[in-house]
Amino acid sequence: MKKLFVATGLVLFISASTNAQDRFFARTYTTNVLPKDAVDFEFWHTSRFGHLDQFYHAQDQRMEIEVGLGNNWQTAFYFNRYQTRFSDSSQGTTTSNEIGFSNEWKWRVSGPSRKIGIALYGEWGIKGGDELELESKLILDRNFGKNLLALNGVIEYEKEFEWKNGKLESADWDAPVEFDLAYMYNIRPSFGLGFELRNQNEISKDEGWEHSVIFGGPTINFRGNGWFVIANYLPQWVNIHRTSVAPSSKVLDKQERTEVRILLGISLK
Repeated sequence: MKKLFVATGLVLFISASTNAQDRFFARTYTTNVLPKDAVDFEFWHTSRFGHLDQFYHAQDQRMEIEVGLGNNWQTAFYFNRYQTRFSDSSQGTTTSNEIGFSNEWKWRVSGPSRKIGIALYGEWGIKGGDELELESKLILDRNFGKNLLALNGVIEYEKEFEWKNGKLESADWDAPVEFDLAYMYNIRPSFGLGFELRNQNEISKDEGWEHSVIFGGPTINFRGNGWFVIANYLPQWVNIHRTSVAPSSKVLDKQERTEVRILLGISLK
């Protein structure tokens, strides 16, 4: 499955010949949308490393098809794959795999050519066949000269289901809240260097507000005729909301020490 993801992404990447959507950041969204009938392909790979006293390496991969609908609307369809490898004893490691599907909708209320660009975003998805995920975003951005500034406010709702005694049951839920802040200086039309900050807040039914973790690191953006490549390195800095569930300065059980993300984007139409 991993080889299929990589091979498909490389073939589509190499075969592109027209202009892809300009995407600047690996994690933070901007308000731009595709024009009507335009189609883009994106391949995402995220590696997450480092749990306390444990070997841990998670790989999240997404294949995305974006479609411009006109009137400042855009939709996208994702096929997702999640793999986790972790040590469960001194004798070795365990690997788990899940797949999923998700669908996003994005509406640009106003573009960044005005003082502040505004967009609204919604996404629903199914993970592993037993988990429902809902996500909403408020997207703000601002262009000034060669500079781009973007801010996202994100609310998610995650709920797992299981079959018990002939009934579908679900007792727990998680509702993480995230804030993303990003800046990029476009040195050339084909190259930008930036920085992204992420504040991840874990909120659950049982424990309430568990922690508030800050991540931050550099982002590089390369763009050409019909393609873009984005790379981001994002280490965990500090936990600014310590609780009995997460009493340490870093959270290294539900969050990772470091994340790395690479995106390939091309235009298909």
